[in-house]
Amino acid sequence: MNIRTSTKEYVAKPGEIEDIVKRFSDEMRKELGTLIKSVVWFGSAVRGGFVPGKRALRDEALFGSDIDVLIVFDDMVNVLTPEVITAYRVVTEKTASKVSKRLHITTMPLTKFWDYSMKGDPILINMLRDGNAVFDIGCFGMAKKMLSSRQILPGKEIVWIYLGRGPMSISNAHWNMRQAVLDLYWAVIDAAHAALLHYSIVPDTPDHIIPLMKHHLVGKGVMHKRHLSVVGEFMNVGRMIMSGEVNKVSGDHYDRYRKEAEDFVHTVKEIIANK
Repeated sequence: MNIRTSTKEYVAKPGEIEDIVKRFSDEMRKELGTLIKSVVWFGSAVRGGFVPGKRALRDEALFGSDIDVLIVFDDMVNVLTPEVITAYRVVTEKTASKVSKRLHITTMPLTKFWDYSMKGDPILINMLRDGNAVFDIGCFGMAKKMLSSRQILPGKEIVWIYLGRGPMSISNAHWNMRQAVLDLYWAVIDAAHAALLHYSIVPDTPDHIIPLMKHHLVGKGVMHKRHLSVVGEFMNVGRMIMSGEVNKVSGDHYDRYRKEAEDFVHTVKEIIANK
């Protein structure tokens, strides 16, 4: 479970971040007692740090960032009923909001903490490497020591898990590229619609846009005929993407579509502004 209460920039003093995390930890332990096993701050807030007598540029970036905190809670001794989980979420959100809106809370059950540790999950390894525990009953410190002594290493299972994400990420990349072209399609269609509306011409459907543009805009010298080709191309590409006929869009094609869409929208803006 992740809780992010704010992205607003703040200016911090040396030591202020650790004080915030300690206050948050104390408040959480007052409310939830032995359910809390570790409270750790990690990420850029720890990596930036302060060196006595020296201030680096990275400290400036640090103070504008969120404070990442990991809470490890006991799911072995305590029975985590739906009511307990709901109460935990309410307490965590309320406490984080009260202490500092910069807090970004990540929650992990103790069993999953050890499971991810022994599998050598890269995300958790980064937390162990960079993390600084303000409260710990021993689990985080023990795992951190095991990491330093190379008793925690990435296993084959985690290697295959991360490798398995590759095809999905590639598929997402293709989808995002198609979606980007669809966004350009709507930019062109909306701009063409706006140009016609500017001259009090209302197309009934997108299919009427090109004939109306040809007659009222190109025919009267308002717009160059090449813009009809641009609109026609985008209407064709948009239909093929939405029907599933096109599954991939190359980077070169996207760059060309983007330039054509930007030029067309710019042209319509000038037409409307100069009438």
